[in-house]
Amino acid sequence: LPLKKGQKVAVIGEMAKAPRFQGAGSSVINPTQIDNAFDALVTLGVDVVYAQGYDKKKDDRNEAMCAEAIAAAKSADVALVFAGLTEEFEGEGYDRKNICMPSSHNALISEIAKVNPNTAVVLAGGSVVEMPWVNEVKAILNSGLSGQASGTATARILAGVVNPSGKTSETYPVAFTDNPTY
Repeated sequence: LPLKKGQKVAVIGEMAKAPRFQGAGSSVINPTQIDNAFDALVTLGVDVVYAQGYDKKKDDRNEAMCAEAIAAAKSADVALVFAGLTEEFEGEGYDRKNICMPSSHNALISEIAKVNPNTAVVLAGGSVVEMPWVNEVKAILNSGLSGQASGTATARILAGVVNPSGKTSETYPVAFTDNPTY
């Protein structure tokens, strides 16, 4: 990153089109509009191909979706995998039993990184996650729960239109056992 003009970019993951932009419970808002990173990248003129990669409401590996995503990644200069904690895996009013993302997301990231050495991951979610693929990808952009205009903001960062110079305010443990609350 940033993406360069003329590159073909594979945008992989349902969260690129159906973003996780807010939390649950008391943090739920009624947005006036919701944009997404896929549409925003297209608006910026990025040459994109899309593959859903997973069903964000489940943690089942879908072989057909994985194959489509791998083919898209192979045909692109850069692969962007949108993944993280969906509404089904994180929310208000209960404790998580671990800090894992859906296993289908982790497996997809590793598979994409094997076929495209220029893989970047765009994470969404409200808390830290284990990243077993951290050394397999070239970049990670943590979008957090960034609100209704997060798609445009994410696309602008990926394309180098802006550099937020942000630093994470949290320590991301390698494993749950590295966390003092374990």
